Order: sequence, then C-alpha cells, then structure tokens
Amino acid sequence: MLDIDLPAPAAAVRTVLANRGIVPALALLNDRTPYRFTAIYKLNGEVMHAAHAFDRTAEYRTWLKVVPLGKSFCQYAMEHGEFVTSHASEDQRLTHRPYAGFVESYYGQVLKRECGTPYGTFIHFDLEPRSIPPEEIDFLRGVIPTFLDYLD
Repeated sequence: MLDIDLPAPAAAVRTVLANRGIVPALALLNDRTPYRFTAIYKLNGEVMHAAHAFDRTAEYRTWLKVVPLGKSFCQYAMEHGEFVTSHASEDQRLTHRPYAGFVESYYGQVLKRECGTPYGTFIHFDLEPRSIPPEEIDFLRGVIPTFLDYLD
C-alpha cells in the first residue's frame, strides 16, 4: 500500500503523520492488521464523529460517520482506556451488541488530551471476526498518542 522503507515502525508512523497526514498514517497502521477499517472518532457530547477514517476497500459507509456513544464499542474503550473484541456476537462481556450485524470485531484505545479530557478513540474494526496480536496492541499503545499532535 504505502511504499515506506524505514527501520522502525513507530518512526514510519511519525514520518507519515508529519509528511502526509492522518489518513495515510491510519492506512499504514491498517496495513499491519487484517481489519478493514481504521479510524479516529472524536467525542462530541454523547456522539462519536468519524474525524478521520481509512477503509481498505475505499467504500467507507455513511452509517459509520456518526455513532451514538451509548450504542458504540467506543463506550467501552472510553470507560476502560482500551477495549478489544474479536467476535462481538459471541463475546459474553457485552451486555448489548453495539451495531449487531455490522461490526463484529473491534480494537479501540481512548485518545486523551494533555489536560486529561478525552478527544475520542483510535479504532480498528471490521464486519467480520478479526483478532489483533498482543504485540500489535503494545505497539499501538506507544504510537497512538502521537496522533494527538495532529488533531484539532
């Protein structure tokens, strides 16, 4: 997808963010996973807005642009700092199934401003069951805060 040959993946993300912007950096992170979508959702009251999104198939759906926080997986990431489900329809932790029949797998991490207030979430998600390796989660924990320097 992106033709980048840098020795360190975190340096690659920082370089793409600085030189090409947020969506190309999301594409780079998406390329490291099997997820179809990678996005940054901004919290606005009780609603999450897709501030920046990458869809591997370039068919980003309008139903994904504005999502009520209480009906989203982002609510769990906001509450716990991070949330992952590989197969939502079979996940016993979920008392209700946000976007049942649409979103089946999700990895989300809360984005907090320097003052500690939440900006929103960074997420990978898909309509199919997907999983994310623990080492990728560790990588994301280190690199995702970098995006805050580029968000309004």
